[in-house]
Amino acid sequence: MTDITLEEYKALRTLQRAVDDALEESLRGRETLTQTFKRCFPLVLSLTGAKAVAITTRDEELVEQTWNAGDWSDRHPGALLEGAVGVRRLGVDTLVSQPLDVAGTRVGVFGLLFADDATAPDSSARLLRVLDTVAEQLDTVLCLVHTASEKHQLILQCNSHLANPVFEAGMDLTVLTLAQRVRLPGFLLLYRDAVQPHVLHYRTYRNGHLEFESGEQPHAGLEAAIRQHGPRLLLSEAATLRRLFSGRTTEAVLISGAAAQGPLGKIVVWNDSGFSAYAMDLIRVLASTLSQRLQDYNRERIHLSQFFPNAIIDALLHDPAYAQYLRAQDQEVGILFADINGFTRICEQGFDSPRNIGRFVDEWSQRAVGCIWEHGGVFDKMVGDCVIGLFGPPFFKSTPRERAQAAVRAACDIQAFTASLGAHEDVAALCERVKLPGLGVAVGVNLAHANCGLFGPNRQYTAFSSGMNQAARLQSLAGFRETLVMDRVHDALVGSDEPFFQGLRFGPLTETPVKNVAQPLRHYRLEPLTP
Repeated sequence: MTDITLEEYKALRTLQRAVDDALEESLRGRETLTQTFKRCFPLVLSLTGAKAVAITTRDEELVEQTWNAGDWSDRHPGALLEGAVGVRRLGVDTLVSQPLDVAGTRVGVFGLLFADDATAPDSSARLLRVLDTVAEQLDTVLCLVHTASEKHQLILQCNSHLANPVFEAGMDLTVLTLAQRVRLPGFLLLYRDAVQPHVLHYRTYRNGHLEFESGEQPHAGLEAAIRQHGPRLLLSEAATLRRLFSGRTTEAVLISGAAAQGPLGKIVVWNDSGFSAYAMDLIRVLASTLSQRLQDYNRERIHLSQFFPNAIIDALLHDPAYAQYLRAQDQEVGILFADINGFTRICEQGFDSPRNIGRFVDEWSQRAVGCIWEHGGVFDKMVGDCVIGLFGPPFFKSTPRERAQAAVRAACDIQAFTASLGAHEDVAALCERVKLPGLGVAVGVNLAHANCGLFGPNRQYTAFSSGMNQAARLQSLAGFRETLVMDRVHDALVGSDEPFFQGLRFGPLTETPVKNVAQPLRHYRLEPLTP
């Protein structure tokens, strides 16, 4: 390569400053690549003496295209730049080209077309220096554009993953995608349970792959820290999490929830050498996006928790198509109505304030719903002090006999715990004041077809059918601590090989006409279980 002359050096410096000033002006004006090249290309042609200029690179959407200026005659510059780089003859002209790279990654090709033959060693060396001077300045602006574009594309990709109806699956894909772009040896997401805010869940990842999760694959250190500190681990000043992981650990921006409820969770990342500003910026953006996703996820869990126990909610939300199970569908279901005996008298004569009535009903209904959930049922609604349960929804995998059995088991449990509640000193005194022999419930159980699903403006899970009406009327016929079952339930239990049901005793079949029901209710009285 020939030595550079002082005159050439000055010309290259002038070219460098001019291109640098033009690019800086474009950056200040936040111009697009098209606007930037439109500003710079005439300047390059003027200062280099080239007859044409072209660049092939990715635009702001990371789509490859070619920009050009000058006289390329009838030739397509994009195709020409695809050939070998360096100095080569192009008809009577000379094309000089070289690759462009951003952080060591090739992102395009830059070329200048000069008139006549300039392939002699001295001429080639001079033209390559001109080309390199311009390309060096272009690398800077391309680095900014491509870094911003890649970051934007990565964020869009992560947002797409987080939109997965299965939150955990979306989170796993998001962290893996992030780890494929930046070095991410350790990643922790710690977040509150939607229904029980004092309970924390977590997922930890190694190099983008799930390593530990609460429940299925527990992390001993995290489990101990959660038991000791609980939700305090989410506070920014808590250093406990940092001590659990090796290397340099950084707690990212808290995932903020409502101010009154405190943070929803936090992200913690760690490795041996710390994180670049690029990586931390991505993690902070992820934390912000994840905040909204967690709020949506929690809102859905809270909504479903009105009807289903946690196990069913988990099963629903782990199925991307879980909405199909909540649509209205006609199925044969077990139906339970349970109402506190003498509740009107208890309210009128037993309590001195509505607040105490509310506390009493709240305690009893919470345990009654627990009995329904324990046997796989769904809490339909509460009408006054009457609790309504459905057995079979939302998956309808059980048989009609199993649904009848579950409803009867729940009825027996509700009867048992209500009687035991009446033995408490304060409740016994209450019953004595209102002249009741104790605390009891009247229960009606049916097995009938119903249209089950989410209904109404509040999307409540409930059922509609004449069978529901029959169960309600049957419950109203039941006396003190009495459970009545429709003949369909009785028939489903007959012949069961389970000892519990073989031990049940029923009274005679009874037919009772009721108002607004065409046919009399055919039912049996379930004899109380002996202790």
